[in-house]
Amino acid sequence: MFRTISQRTRVFASRNCLVLGAPYKFIFSSRMAEKSVDFTNSNNIESKTPFLIGVAGGTASGKSTVCQRIMEKLGQQHKEQTERRVVCISQDSFYRTLAPSERLRAERGQFNFDHPDAFDDKKLLSVLRDILAGKKVEVPEYDYITNSINPHRSHTIYPADVVLIEGILVFYFPEVRELFHMKLFVDTDSDTRLARRVPRDIMERGRDLEQVLNQYMNFVKPAFEEFCLPTKKFADVIIPRGADNLVAIDLIVQHISEYLKRSLVDKSLTAHEYAGLSSSVPSSPQRSGKSGRPH
Repeated sequence: MFRTISQRTRVFASRNCLVLGAPYKFIFSSRMAEKSVDFTNSNNIESKTPFLIGVAGGTASGKSTVCQRIMEKLGQQHKEQTERRVVCISQDSFYRTLAPSERLRAERGQFNFDHPDAFDDKKLLSVLRDILAGKKVEVPEYDYITNSINPHRSHTIYPADVVLIEGILVFYFPEVRELFHMKLFVDTDSDTRLARRVPRDIMERGRDLEQVLNQYMNFVKPAFEEFCLPTKKFADVIIPRGADNLVAIDLIVQHISEYLKRSLVDKSLTAHEYAGLSSSVPSSPQRSGKSGRPH
């Protein structure tokens, strides 16, 4: 359980959580430390799985922008994909393929893309498990204009130290939720979210105003209240005002930075220990003055 405070105190620390008080209400819970990110590879050498961070919140709450700010502050945004230590994936890439009748409804703005059934949660789960296993994965690209996965385009996600997964329902599916080492919920006022969604859908996704408003009132708003908002209780960190909450983002970045530093030290020590172990094991049994052949 996380706790908030209404006092003017900006930071409150206890054994269970770190709380940034009014006006920010940033909550940092000790549940983030409950999951181990260690595993043993085929050489019996301890290593680290990627640190998996889920970022949930309502439509147009600023999830993508929060992830972008984190990437920028960590100096990862402009690095080559193969060199990035922090990467980001959108849950939108895991919308399921629509049946012909559903595509017709989607074109008229009558399909509920905010319902859990709109997602291929099994595929998302499979990809996240591969990521945690240190594998390179291909993430499909979603086309918002045609409401379909582009079969000819995908993003290659190379093994990284930290992986951000953002989406409206990333905490909804229990098996997916249990994989996250840290869970962030971007909490933005509903009026602000609507004001952001309308121009975005018109300018970037080719929709008209009436369609956007009808879809919001009939599908987006009810689905948020039924499916997305209840998952807020699973969050370790709640970020009011999204990317505008610079204090919260800075604290998250600091936490990730410390993890990245520890990861580098651990990798260095592991490599050194493994090299020492290899060099200390003789290649063949030797006896003084005799060959190493067995009797």
